[in-house]
Amino acid sequence: MSSEDKSFSYYKYRKDLGYEIYLRFEDFEFENLFGETLDVMGFDKIERDSIKNQSFNPRKAKVLKIVKASPRVSRQINRANFENEDYGPESLSSMGNYDVYKYKGVGMMIVGANSLFWELGVRSTENQNALRVILTRFLSFAFAPLGVVGFWGVPIEEGFVVMTPKSSNFESVFIDLKKEKLLTYDGIKNLATDIQILRLDSTLRNEMKKMMKEELVSFLSMNTCHLSYSGIGKELSEAIYELVEISDGVVYPEQNFKPRLEAK
Repeated sequence: MSSEDKSFSYYKYRKDLGYEIYLRFEDFEFENLFGETLDVMGFDKIERDSIKNQSFNPRKAKVLKIVKASPRVSRQINRANFENEDYGPESLSSMGNYDVYKYKGVGMMIVGANSLFWELGVRSTENQNALRVILTRFLSFAFAPLGVVGFWGVPIEEGFVVMTPKSSNFESVFIDLKKEKLLTYDGIKNLATDIQILRLDSTLRNEMKKMMKEELVSFLSMNTCHLSYSGIGKELSEAIYELVEISDGVVYPEQNFKPRLEAK
Protein backbone atom coordinates (compact mmCIF):
# COMPACT_ATOMS: atom_id res chain seq x y z
CA MET A 1 0.00 0.00 0.00
CA SER A 2 1.12 3.54 -0.67
CA SER A 3 2.13 5.93 2.10
CA GLU A 4 -0.38 8.36 0.58
CA ASP A 5 -3.33 6.47 2.10
CA LYS A 6 -3.69 8.70 5.16
CA SER A 7 -7.08 10.12 4.21
CA PHE A 8 -8.64 6.81 3.16
CA SER A 9 -10.92 4.50 5.10
CA TYR A 10 -10.56 0.74 4.68
CA TYR A 11 -12.87 -2.22 5.18
CA LYS A 12 -11.79 -5.85 5.11
CA TYR A 13 -14.04 -8.75 4.20
CA ARG A 14 -14.42 -11.25 7.08
CA LYS A 15 -11.18 -10.04 8.64
CA ASP A 16 -10.98 -12.97 11.08
CA LEU A 17 -10.49 -15.37 8.15
CA GLY A 18 -7.47 -13.58 6.69
CA TYR A 19 -8.78 -12.74 3.23
CA GLU A 20 -6.95 -9.89 1.50
CA ILE A 21 -10.13 -8.36 0.11
CA TYR A 22 -10.67 -4.68 0.88
CA LEU A 23 -12.90 -1.70 0.18
CA ARG A 24 -11.45 1.81 0.20
CA PHE A 25 -13.30 5.10 0.64
CA GLU A 26 -11.95 8.63 0.52
CA ASP A 27 -15.15 10.55 1.33
CA PHE A 28 -16.47 10.07 4.88
CA GLU A 29 -20.03 11.28 4.17
CA PHE A 30 -20.23 9.08 1.08
CA GLU A 31 -18.84 6.14 3.05
CA ASN A 32 -21.60 6.49 5.64
CA LEU A 33 -24.25 5.84 2.99
CA PHE A 34 -22.91 2.28 2.69
CA GLY A 35 -22.84 1.52 6.43
CA GLU A 36 -25.77 -0.89 6.73
CA THR A 37 -24.90 -2.76 3.55
CA LEU A 38 -21.25 -3.19 4.53
CA ASP A 39 -22.19 -4.47 7.96
CA VAL A 40 -24.69 -7.07 6.81
CA MET A 41 -22.34 -8.35 4.10
CA GLY A 42 -19.43 -8.86 6.46
CA PHE A 43 -17.09 -5.95 5.70
CA ASP A 44 -15.29 -4.83 8.87
CA LYS A 45 -13.69 -1.41 9.21
CA ILE A 46 -9.98 -1.62 9.94
CA GLU A 47 -7.24 0.79 10.92
CA ARG A 48 -5.31 2.24 8.01
CA ASP A 49 -2.03 1.42 9.71
CA SER A 50 -2.88 -2.28 9.70
CA ILE A 51 -2.24 -2.49 5.95
CA LYS A 52 0.01 0.51 5.43
CA ASN A 53 3.18 -0.31 3.46
CA GLN A 54 2.20 -3.95 3.05
CA SER A 55 2.93 -5.67 -0.24
CA PHE A 56 0.22 -7.84 -1.77
CA ASN A 57 -0.01 -10.51 -4.45
CA PRO A 58 -2.60 -9.17 -6.94
CA ARG A 59 -3.65 -12.73 -7.63
CA LYS A 60 -4.93 -13.13 -4.08
CA ALA A 61 -5.53 -9.55 -2.93
CA LYS A 62 -7.98 -6.95 -4.20
CA VAL A 63 -8.73 -3.40 -3.13
CA LEU A 64 -11.95 -1.89 -4.47
CA LYS A 65 -11.77 1.91 -4.53
CA ILE A 66 -15.33 3.21 -4.12
CA VAL A 67 -15.89 6.77 -5.31
CA LYS A 68 -18.69 9.04 -6.40
CA ALA A 69 -19.22 8.64 -10.11
CA SER A 70 -18.13 11.57 -12.23
CA PRO A 71 -20.60 13.04 -14.76
CA ARG A 72 -18.91 11.13 -17.58
CA VAL A 73 -19.06 7.83 -15.68
CA SER A 74 -22.65 8.54 -14.61
CA ARG A 75 -23.68 8.71 -18.26
CA GLN A 76 -22.09 5.31 -18.89
CA ILE A 77 -23.79 3.85 -15.82
CA ASN A 78 -27.15 4.61 -17.40
CA ARG A 79 -26.22 2.57 -20.46
CA ALA A 80 -26.29 -1.05 -19.31
CA ASN A 81 -26.10 -3.36 -22.31
CA PHE A 82 -28.67 -5.97 -21.33
CA GLU A 83 -31.27 -6.85 -18.77
CA ASN A 84 -31.96 -10.30 -17.39
CA GLU A 85 -35.06 -11.05 -15.37
CA ASP A 86 -33.10 -13.27 -12.98
CA TYR A 87 -30.52 -10.78 -11.75
CA GLY A 88 -31.60 -7.36 -12.89
CA PRO A 89 -30.14 -4.59 -15.05
CA GLU A 90 -26.51 -5.66 -15.17
CA SER A 91 -23.96 -5.81 -17.96
CA LEU A 92 -20.40 -6.99 -18.49
CA SER A 93 -18.11 -5.83 -21.28
CA SER A 94 -14.42 -5.99 -22.09
CA MET A 95 -11.97 -3.08 -22.24
CA GLY A 96 -8.47 -4.32 -23.05
CA ASN A 97 -7.14 -6.27 -20.07
CA TYR A 98 -10.08 -5.19 -17.92
CA ASP A 99 -13.74 -6.10 -17.59
CA VAL A 100 -16.35 -3.39 -17.12
CA TYR A 101 -19.32 -4.28 -14.95
CA LYS A 102 -22.35 -1.97 -14.83
CA TYR A 103 -25.50 -1.87 -12.80
CA LYS A 104 -27.81 0.46 -14.67
CA GLY A 105 -28.45 3.72 -12.87
CA VAL A 106 -26.30 2.75 -9.88
CA GLY A 107 -22.65 1.96 -10.51
CA MET A 108 -19.80 0.90 -12.77
CA MET A 109 -16.88 -1.29 -11.70
CA ILE A 110 -13.56 -1.84 -13.49
CA VAL A 111 -11.88 -5.16 -12.67
CA GLY A 112 -8.67 -6.79 -13.88
CA ALA A 113 -7.30 -10.17 -12.85
CA ASN A 114 -3.72 -8.92 -12.59
CA SER A 115 -4.48 -5.62 -10.86
CA LEU A 116 -4.46 -5.05 -7.10
CA PHE A 117 -6.70 -1.99 -7.30
CA TRP A 118 -10.16 -2.09 -8.84
CA GLU A 119 -12.52 0.86 -8.98
CA LEU A 120 -16.25 1.31 -8.46
CA GLY A 121 -17.95 4.56 -9.40
CA VAL A 122 -21.37 4.91 -7.73
CA ARG A 123 -23.98 7.26 -9.11
CA SER A 124 -26.71 6.57 -6.53
CA THR A 125 -26.84 4.85 -3.14
CA GLU A 126 -30.63 4.88 -2.80
CA ASN A 127 -31.06 1.31 -4.01
CA GLN A 128 -29.50 -0.77 -1.23
CA ASN A 129 -30.39 -4.01 -3.01
CA ALA A 130 -28.36 -2.86 -5.99
CA LEU A 131 -25.38 -2.16 -3.73
CA ARG A 132 -25.70 -5.70 -2.37
CA VAL A 133 -25.64 -7.07 -5.90
CA ILE A 134 -22.62 -4.98 -6.93
CA LEU A 135 -20.58 -5.91 -3.86
CA THR A 136 -21.56 -9.57 -4.26
CA ARG A 137 -20.28 -9.45 -7.84
CA PHE A 138 -17.08 -7.84 -6.54
CA LEU A 139 -16.63 -10.70 -4.06
CA SER A 140 -17.30 -13.28 -6.75
CA PHE A 141 -14.66 -11.73 -9.03
CA ALA A 142 -12.12 -11.42 -6.21
CA PHE A 143 -12.76 -14.93 -4.86
CA ALA A 144 -12.69 -16.77 -8.20
CA PRO A 145 -8.89 -17.36 -8.29
CA LEU A 146 -9.08 -18.66 -4.71
CA GLY A 147 -11.74 -21.25 -5.53
CA VAL A 148 -14.28 -19.67 -3.18
CA VAL A 149 -17.66 -20.08 -4.87
CA GLY A 150 -20.79 -18.06 -4.18
CA PHE A 151 -24.50 -18.51 -4.81
CA TRP A 152 -27.56 -16.34 -4.42
CA GLY A 153 -29.47 -17.87 -1.55
CA VAL A 154 -29.83 -18.24 2.19
CA PRO A 155 -28.38 -20.57 4.83
CA ILE A 156 -30.45 -23.19 6.60
CA GLU A 157 -29.53 -25.45 9.50
CA GLU A 158 -28.61 -28.33 7.17
CA GLY A 159 -26.77 -26.24 4.57
CA PHE A 160 -28.13 -23.63 2.19
CA VAL A 161 -30.78 -22.94 -0.44
CA VAL A 162 -29.81 -21.79 -3.94
CA MET A 163 -32.27 -19.18 -5.18
CA THR A 164 -32.58 -16.33 -7.65
CA PRO A 165 -31.26 -12.93 -6.53
CA LYS A 166 -34.77 -11.52 -6.13
CA SER A 167 -36.20 -14.49 -4.24
CA SER A 168 -33.26 -14.45 -1.82
CA ASN A 169 -33.70 -10.72 -1.26
CA PHE A 170 -30.28 -10.35 -2.91
CA GLU A 171 -28.63 -12.38 -0.18
CA SER A 172 -25.69 -14.65 -0.97
CA VAL A 173 -23.73 -17.56 0.45
CA PHE A 174 -20.03 -18.16 -0.25
CA ILE A 175 -18.33 -21.51 0.35
CA ASP A 176 -14.62 -21.77 1.15
CA LEU A 177 -13.74 -25.45 1.01
CA LYS A 178 -10.10 -24.92 2.00
CA LYS A 179 -11.07 -23.10 5.19
CA GLU A 180 -14.18 -25.31 5.56
CA LYS A 181 -16.42 -22.29 6.06
CA LEU A 182 -19.80 -21.02 4.91
CA LEU A 183 -19.81 -17.21 4.63
CA THR A 184 -23.36 -15.98 5.10
CA TYR A 185 -25.28 -12.88 6.11
CA ASP A 186 -25.79 -14.66 9.44
CA GLY A 187 -22.03 -14.85 9.91
CA ILE A 188 -19.35 -17.50 9.47
CA LYS A 189 -20.41 -21.13 9.82
CA ASN A 190 -18.39 -24.33 9.84
CA LEU A 191 -18.86 -26.41 6.72
CA ALA A 192 -20.26 -29.83 7.60
CA THR A 193 -19.30 -32.96 5.68
CA ASP A 194 -22.92 -33.90 4.95
CA ILE A 195 -24.60 -30.63 4.03
CA GLN A 196 -27.81 -30.30 2.08
CA ILE A 197 -28.18 -28.00 -0.91
CA LEU A 198 -31.79 -27.18 -1.72
CA ARG A 199 -33.30 -26.27 -5.05
CA LEU A 200 -36.87 -24.99 -4.76
CA ASP A 201 -39.53 -26.32 -7.13
CA SER A 202 -42.99 -24.76 -7.41
CA THR A 203 -44.47 -27.93 -8.97
CA LEU A 204 -43.74 -30.24 -6.02
CA ARG A 205 -46.35 -30.86 -3.34
CA ASN A 206 -45.31 -32.18 0.06
CA GLU A 207 -42.49 -34.33 -1.28
CA MET A 208 -38.75 -34.01 -1.78
CA LYS A 209 -36.54 -35.47 -4.47
CA LYS A 210 -32.87 -36.24 -4.21
CA MET A 211 -30.71 -34.89 -7.01
CA MET A 212 -28.18 -37.01 -8.84
CA LYS A 213 -24.59 -35.84 -8.40
CA GLU A 214 -24.32 -34.90 -12.08
CA GLU A 215 -27.57 -32.93 -11.82
CA LEU A 216 -26.30 -31.07 -8.76
CA VAL A 217 -23.02 -30.18 -10.50
CA SER A 218 -24.93 -28.78 -13.46
CA PHE A 219 -27.36 -26.85 -11.25
CA LEU A 220 -24.62 -25.26 -9.15
CA SER A 221 -22.48 -24.43 -12.19
CA MET A 222 -25.37 -22.55 -13.74
CA ASN A 223 -26.26 -20.61 -10.60
CA THR A 224 -23.09 -19.08 -9.19
CA CYS A 225 -22.76 -15.35 -8.46
CA HIS A 226 -19.88 -15.15 -10.90
CA LEU A 227 -20.32 -13.34 -14.22
CA SER A 228 -17.95 -14.25 -17.04
CA TYR A 229 -17.76 -14.52 -20.82
CA SER A 230 -15.90 -17.81 -20.70
CA GLY A 231 -17.68 -19.76 -17.98
CA ILE A 232 -16.85 -20.03 -14.32
CA GLY A 233 -13.26 -21.16 -14.80
CA LYS A 234 -11.09 -24.01 -13.52
CA GLU A 235 -10.92 -22.96 -9.84
CA LEU A 236 -14.66 -22.55 -9.39
CA SER A 237 -15.43 -25.71 -11.37
CA GLU A 238 -13.11 -27.71 -9.14
CA ALA A 239 -14.69 -26.14 -6.06
CA ILE A 240 -18.16 -27.16 -7.23
CA TYR A 241 -17.10 -30.77 -7.85
CA GLU A 242 -15.51 -30.90 -4.40
CA LEU A 243 -18.62 -29.37 -2.83
CA VAL A 244 -20.87 -31.91 -4.52
CA GLU A 245 -18.79 -34.75 -3.08
CA ILE A 246 -19.71 -33.72 0.46
CA SER A 247 -23.29 -32.60 -0.27
CA ASP A 248 -26.73 -33.96 -0.93
CA GLY A 249 -28.80 -32.07 -3.48
CA VAL A 250 -32.49 -31.91 -2.66
CA VAL A 251 -35.38 -30.60 -4.74
CA TYR A 252 -37.76 -29.09 -2.21
CA PRO A 253 -41.37 -27.86 -2.53
CA GLU A 254 -41.23 -24.10 -2.88
CA GLN A 255 -44.58 -23.67 -1.13
CA ASN A 256 -43.20 -25.36 1.99
CA PHE A 257 -40.10 -23.19 2.25
CA LYS A 258 -40.38 -20.19 4.55
CA PRO A 259 -38.18 -17.38 3.25
CA ARG A 260 -36.79 -14.58 5.37
CA LEU A 261 -39.51 -12.00 5.95
CA GLU A 262 -37.26 -9.02 5.39
CA ALA A 263 -33.71 -8.03 4.65
CA LYS A 264 -31.32 -8.18 7.56
